[in-house]
Amino acid sequence: MPNRTDSADAREPGCAGEEGDDVHPASERTPSVLVVTDFTRNLSKIERHVQPLAETADVTVVCITGDESLPGIDYRTVPSFGVRPLGLALMLVAALYEAWRGEYDAVASFSLLPHGCIALAVGTVFGLPTHLGIIGIDLDVHARAPRYGAAVRWLIRRFDAVSVPGTTFEDRLVGMGVPRERVEVLANPIDVDAYYPNPEVDPEYDLVWVGRFNEEKDPELFVAALAELRERGDEVDAVMLGDGPLERAVEARVRADGLEDSVELAGWVDDPLSYYWRSRAFVLTSERDALPLTLVEAMATGLGCVVPAVGNVPDVARDGETALVLDDLTPETLADALERLLRDDDLAARLGENAAAVADRYSYEAATEDWSRILETLGVR
Repeated sequence: MPNRTDSADAREPGCAGEEGDDVHPASERTPSVLVVTDFTRNLSKIERHVQPLAETADVTVVCITGDESLPGIDYRTVPSFGVRPLGLALMLVAALYEAWRGEYDAVASFSLLPHGCIALAVGTVFGLPTHLGIIGIDLDVHARAPRYGAAVRWLIRRFDAVSVPGTTFEDRLVGMGVPRERVEVLANPIDVDAYYPNPEVDPEYDLVWVGRFNEEKDPELFVAALAELRERGDEVDAVMLGDGPLERAVEARVRADGLEDSVELAGWVDDPLSYYWRSRAFVLTSERDALPLTLVEAMATGLGCVVPAVGNVPDVARDGETALVLDDLTPETLADALERLLRDDDLAARLGENAAAVADRYSYEAATEDWSRILETLGVR
């Protein structure tokens, strides 16, 4: 087992034990990784974020709720008794115990607060290299917080490897003092065998919007753009998939703008694939976002997309090539872009054809390759 050091900066990721220890070099065997995370509210994230790692390492996940249907992943679950802080405290205890009793080469985590902090504690105690998977809020919110942002940035710099969904976050981490060689881009994968263009399905909707009904995703802006289009004389049929705290506000906005006959509020849908196939274009209205899975899914199905230039979205959405990208997102600018896309069939076809190529980068195979690089960065293969 690697020796503990007093500083994360001084620690060599994946270093072997003392001379004479009966330890096989990590490169000669399958690495063993302890993962600290919990996706109780959305278990499908285990498949997307952890399953590709299980293709290249032995994986044990410490969590509150696991997905036993996934092959190659062992779980050490803890109860929360309906009190999440208690569950997190028990996760810390379980992770420390598991690292003590097992033979692990590294500790991985997703989301700094709190899972990354648990992983960092375990790595420090047992001298194991640590990984942090940043999905969005760590950089967009916590690292920029006036009161505690400096502490968050300091903690992020303690990890031996940090994965991000795209190059914008990569550059931001480097600007925070994280060495570029510690940063890896990790694909948030989709099932490319399921998400593909299907020209045999006739479109029923002009536009599809998919996401959480909250301020971050700004669904009301989409409704406002539809109202703007109607004022211009454009009749557009749209469907909105999702739910959340702004659901009633969106319903009220649809009624107030007289759009009940042209906007379908379908609620939460576990698998939006059929809606992508039945739509002509996809719309994203997020104020901030890392790289939404819904965008990758929509592009893979060959939809023309209208999106804001937020987060890592420009990694896949290149204006005029794979999407229409807006630097200034308002109801008027969004309506302009939607009008342009819906009136120009050649543009929509070209954007959709180019967008479908995103599937190559966001397959599960690509995510497994990303994890292989992360393990190399950690020094365990």
